[in-house]
Amino acid sequence: MTDAVLLAGDRYHQADEAFAGVVPAFEAVGLDVECITDVTALNGDLLKDKKLLAILRDGMEWPDGDGGKYEVWMQPDQERAIADFVARGGGFLPLHNSCWAYPWQGPYRHTLGGYYQSHGPILKVREEVIADHPITAGVEPFEVVDEQHWLWFDTDRVTLFLKSYAEDGREGPAGWAHDVGEGRVAYLANGHTLEVLQHPMVRRLLENAARWVLKI
Repeated sequence: MTDAVLLAGDRYHQADEAFAGVVPAFEAVGLDVECITDVTALNGDLLKDKKLLAILRDGMEWPDGDGGKYEVWMQPDQERAIADFVARGGGFLPLHNSCWAYPWQGPYRHTLGGYYQSHGPILKVREEVIADHPITAGVEPFEVVDEQHWLWFDTDRVTLFLKSYAEDGREGPAGWAHDVGEGRVAYLANGHTLEVLQHPMVRRLLENAARWVLKI
């Protein structure tokens, strides 16, 4: 029986890179991970016996190909399945673009604690810890070449512990955490490429975040 499930892969992000970058961090904390790319597989039955859910993909599907319009894939029953999973004690790690193009007024957005605005070009970004938190233990300031994401987040509900500072002078939230019911949620913004996911400090954040949401 697997402990965790990782949903990854979209038009802009290779699933294999996400799996190669994230799974070793989860395995390092003792998790057996099921990797999926089919968005329809994410449901209450899948999460029933899991301890951890992680998503590294956006909310878009392209039924008419690259030239068409996208559709939001997450359905109300999937939102509720995730919200219920966390409320009853599950750990949720939304990563990188998992805030982008999802339903923004329902259980998913409430559980996540924030929502995507936009992102800049791929450039050098400096990440700095701005608050003491178990997820930032041992994390020193570091630089990566990544997308800088800009997001709204619920300042009254979440603890922002990491910020990004780009070469062009812009800054953005790069990591937050909060409790939801009996469970925990931690969002980490870095992760556009395998190289970023394998950076030692990103790897440490992933491991720390997995431990924190699982209360181990």
